[in-house]
Amino acid sequence: MSDPTLAGSRPSVPRPLPPLTGPSARRLFLDERGAATAEYAIATMAAVEALGQT
Repeated sequence: MSDPTLAGSRPSVPRPLPPLTGPSARRLFLDERGAATAEYAIATMAAVEALGQT
């Protein structure tokens, strides 16, 4: 029996990316949201690795 929640659903198709213009590139590369999260994740992985080698 099939899953009723999937009835009529289609596989998702990736949408094409918009063109990268000067202003949109500037906004993209100057946006620092998420940078602190990435730094925290890297620092956490480094700490776990350091603790595992003792």
